[in-house]
Amino acid sequence: FNLKMLWIVFLCTVAACYANFPTFKQEFIYEDEMKCATCRLVVDEISFRFENVNPKSKLETGMAGIKPDGTYKQTKIPYLLSDTHITEILDQICDNSWHYVHMGDDPITKLPHIQRLNSLRGDPVNLEGNKLNIQDKELTPDKIKRACFSFVEKYEDEMVEEFVKLVQSKSFVEKRKSPLKKALKRLCNDKDFCSPEFYKTLHKEL
Repeated sequence: FNLKMLWIVFLCTVAACYANFPTFKQEFIYEDEMKCATCRLVVDEISFRFENVNPKSKLETGMAGIKPDGTYKQTKIPYLLSDTHITEILDQICDNSWHYVHMGDDPITKLPHIQRLNSLRGDPVNLEGNKLNIQDKELTPDKIKRACFSFVEKYEDEMVEEFVKLVQSKSFVEKRKSPLKKALKRLCNDKDFCSPEFYKTLHKEL
């Protein structure tokens, strides 16, 4: 009798685990649903880091010949455009994912909305009226972080190219205007994955 009961308990445990384990298709849909929110997270974090670097700061990158007096001439480039700076940003950007929580779904696009609990720029954060899902099993901090890494890996070249253009613009170098608004529009809001139709297309497959 005991052996039979143990066998039944074992089978029920296996069945329960299997039922709660996400399929590859579910995980794929989840990561695609997160693209828009993740894009905004990444763009905001990158913009903030560029805003905090003096656009006129230079970095020595190596020798560029010899001066008439016999000393070596150094090559210099803007620090914010250096491989060192950009690589550092992309390597660290997703480590800040734990600052973000799921705030429910966007009423228009129906896609997940995530928000930083503490503002990057010191602005007040208004959480009133939002559905705060800190314990949301579907969008845990680990899943947000994984979605962030996946997004950066896929769109790294496009993001670097766009930000290099923006931080060399007159509005940024001379007027110190944040590149955030233009970057959000070009890299996120104008993309298919931030449109209401994108959600409908995804869920036709379910």
